[in-house]
Amino acid sequence: MTLSISRKDDMHKIWSYISNLGIEGEKDPWKVRTMIISNQLNFVMFISMCLLLLTTILTLLLTNDTISYGTLREVNLLIVVCLNLMFSRYGYTKLSRLSLIFLTPIVFIIGPTMIGYVEEESYTYYPFALICVSIIPQLLIYPKKEKVLWWISMIFYLILVVVIDKIMVRFSTRSFPIVDRINTFYAFYKIAQIALFLFINASIYYLRLLNFRFEEQLNTKNKVLDLQNIELKAQKEEIERQKDELVSKEISTWQKLVNIISHEIVNSAIPITNLAGMTAQMLEDESGVVQKPEKIGVEVTEDIHHSLRIIESRTQGLINFVKATKSLTEIPKPNLRKIFIHDLFERITMLYKAKFKDRGVIFKCKIDPSDLSIEADLELIEQVIINLIQNAMEAMQETNQPNLTIIAWKNNSAHVQISISDNGKGIRDEELERIFLPFYSTKANNSGIGLSLSQQIMLLHRARLEAVSDLNKGATFNMIF
Repeated sequence: MTLSISRKDDMHKIWSYISNLGIEGEKDPWKVRTMIISNQLNFVMFISMCLLLLTTILTLLLTNDTISYGTLREVNLLIVVCLNLMFSRYGYTKLSRLSLIFLTPIVFIIGPTMIGYVEEESYTYYPFALICVSIIPQLLIYPKKEKVLWWISMIFYLILVVVIDKIMVRFSTRSFPIVDRINTFYAFYKIAQIALFLFINASIYYLRLLNFRFEEQLNTKNKVLDLQNIELKAQKEEIERQKDELVSKEISTWQKLVNIISHEIVNSAIPITNLAGMTAQMLEDESGVVQKPEKIGVEVTEDIHHSLRIIESRTQGLINFVKATKSLTEIPKPNLRKIFIHDLFERITMLYKAKFKDRGVIFKCKIDPSDLSIEADLELIEQVIINLIQNAMEAMQETNQPNLTIIAWKNNSAHVQISISDNGKGIRDEELERIFLPFYSTKANNSGIGLSLSQQIMLLHRARLEAVSDLNKGATFNMIF
């Protein structure tokens, strides 16, 4: 079994070697294919002639017969195909191809006939042998690129099919009865051969054109697919890059969050620790022993009481901070329903009407179209707008003529957008990058969770919150659904 597989591999290697003779460096796929077919045909003919010649020699040895012209033409054709393979081996592939197309019928049929080697059965099979061999140009010539050569080869074989009978009669050294029988219907006999020649070659030509057309379409589609693959690969790389960037930003965000939380806790814990230590020292004597209540003076008692109040205040602040942190993770799931923007803005206007009047804020509201609506949770979205208006009011505290505008419309991407703009002090670029971080605030005594909470609510609605600002001219927050 192993030996059989080894022989099979060796035969495959030989076949592959012969097929690829002369194709080194050739980039045109059609030429490569033609070279391969030409080499394979030459090799098949070489093996066939070797087997035929071997059979003929054995027959001659067994019958003590003499060598005939038939044997010599087998030798001649064997020499021709050997030369063709040598031409291919040394890069003369076109010469090998032309030799296979034109020399094969001359060496095997026309040459022996013209030196008188004609047998009775030759009148029967020579024309049809030529019709069969005429398929070779169809396999080795590309009609679109080698139109002249293709027509020359077709005319060459058609002429041979037409005149082969006359050549056999002219050069034959013997007279055969079959010639007289053929002459009785020669016109029909020859028309049938020509019709068969034309039909076979026209059919093959048509099938080859279909094949070429299909290959061109396939190549075009392959090029499109290659471009798409390149684009997909680039998109995949971009996605991977963005993924890495998101992971990096997520880690950076967590680090900033941890730093903020640590900062807040430490800021509260240090005063508590210091005051607790100082209070403990007030209750101790010089040796560190706790004093009796009657030995502690009124002033010390008041200091201890004051310290405990401060500790209580700082502890409460720490508790409030933890509660605020917890609120970021406990946003209720949105109860989505159809909300008309007009109704939403009316609620907001009613809430802030008095405050706008007290602060002297010029409030403008616009909806385009008037029946604009969104799928959202009314209370949560209202909370976002309240947070943004509150921030805008705080930003305009030092503005002489505060203006607040709320506009709702469909943007260029057909998304509903609500924009809240003020003419306050604006936001610095470095702050814009951090305003949505939890606990980040530029204002004193502010938890810094308002914008972060608003961003979380928008994300739960599969929407986004963006901010743009022009320093000292105001800021705009865009809610994009």
